[in-house]
Formats: sequence, C-alpha cells, structure tokens
Amino acid sequence: MKDYHIHYHIDKCADNEMTFPNIEKKCLELGINEGTILKHYSALMPNGEDKWICWYKTILGQWQQYLDEFTAYKPQKMIIHSGVETELCNEAGDINIHIEEQNKIEMVQLSVHYMINLDCLPMDLLLYPNLNYCPQFNNEEGKRIIEEWRLKTVTAGEENIICGLVNGYMNAIKRFPKVKSLAHIADGLKPLRTYLVDVDKVPINRIIEIFEPLMRLMAEKNVMWELLDEYANPAILKRANELGVGFTASADGHFLESGWGPLSKHNEAETILDNLSLRRGKIEF
Repeated sequence: MKDYHIHYHIDKCADNEMTFPNIEKKCLELGINEGTILKHYSALMPNGEDKWICWYKTILGQWQQYLDEFTAYKPQKMIIHSGVETELCNEAGDINIHIEEQNKIEMVQLSVHYMINLDCLPMDLLLYPNLNYCPQFNNEEGKRIIEEWRLKTVTAGEENIICGLVNGYMNAIKRFPKVKSLAHIADGLKPLRTYLVDVDKVPINRIIEIFEPLMRLMAEKNVMWELLDEYANPAILKRANELGVGFTASADGHFLESGWGPLSKHNEAETILDNLSLRRGKIEF
C-alpha cells in the first residue's frame, strides 16, 4: 500500500511523534511500503500575515531543516519520498510554493485550504468552515457577512464556480510537473462545499461533464486523486476511474494513533477504494 500524504513533526499541525523512524515503523505495521512525508509550504498567507487560522507562512529555517533531515534519514524497509502540501491559489493555476523550492523535493500535494480566486468569484471572504476557529462570524454581523458571501456565490453561478475550480487544477497541473496529487478532494467538490457553494444544485451529469477534462488530464499526467475515509457522490469517482485516473488512499496523518488525522486510520480510506472498485495509482518519480 501507499500513502503520499503524511505530515512531519516540524509543522505545528503535526505531533512531535511524527518523525521519520516512527512514521516508517507505523507504516510498516499498517502494510504501507511507500509514502511521502510532507512539509507544509506556504509562501504567503491569504491575509498577508504570518498566520491564518491554523496555517502558517513557511519559515525558511524550518524548510531547510526538513530538507536536511530527509536527506539524512535512510529508510530501513520503506520507500519514502520528499514533498510539500501547498495551496492552489487561483484559476490561473498559481500555487503557494516558488518553482525553485519545488525543485528541491519530489512531489507537490495540492490542496485548497482557502477559497481560491476565481474569474467569476474573486476571493474576498477568508472564511474557515469551522466557526469555532473564526469567532468573528459567530454574531449577527458575521451572519450578515456570510449571507452576503452566499449571495455572491449564487450570483456567480454554481456551474461557473465549478468550472473555475477545474480550470485552476488543470492550469496548475500543466504548469507545475511536481504536482502529483490532488489532496483530500472527496468527489472533487469538497473544496467548494467547504466554502458554502451550493454545488449540489448542478445536475450530476453536468458536473461530470465539467470534470471530464480534468479527469483526462490527471490520467495523462499520472496525477493522483486522493481519498480520505469520506466521499460524497460516487458517480463522479466512478467516471474518473473509467477515464483512467489513479486513486490513492490517505489518512492525512498528523498523529500516529490519535488526535487529528491519525495515520492508523489509513486502512479506512483503502476500504473506500475497495467499495467503489477504484483503480489504485502509483506516482512515477
């Protein structure tokens, strides 16, 4: 088995136990013989500061520490790759790591950690879906702001927003060969559902039609579609499978056994792939 999305202890979101030896030991216990141990990399935060919610602008000293520790570690029985998890920023396909830094690692795991900037919907609300992290929205004024955002998504058009997300992914894949996997996207629409876009208003056949160019590009470029232990509409995943997309399971491991995203839950994601008869992909490095 493979898991291309395992977090490293240097990042604040990961537990101190997430060291190379500990991760390798746990992976081998789970039957994972190949994986990528990632460093979060964000050249900029969307609010222009060093921190936004639970994400941090990359500290260059910590980045170099990760690179040095990766080079120094010699796996015993597992293939371990270097990589980053970074953000898709906009419809043009800009991503949140400079090309010279991409060249220092083997792969980029591409995520949507905040609403990307779309031609039809400029990103002007830094909303995180868990309002416990955004207390400024837990009042009447906050509710008014959120409702204004919802109305903007309706005005932009849910179908246009889906097209914008697909364009962003495709442009990033075309521009940056180190993009090897699209992280925790469920049926592809999770990033938009997260940011209050009512994508389920769009007929499923039309959603699949919009996604098919991305599916074909992912199959051509061997970019993985990552699934955690969740999914929404299996029809989208099955169509991607028919078009040759490779899928990969992950626990998005931040801890070994407990806490946020325990690595020990990897096999629950594998079960999703089995239940839907999805093709398991392998990244070519």
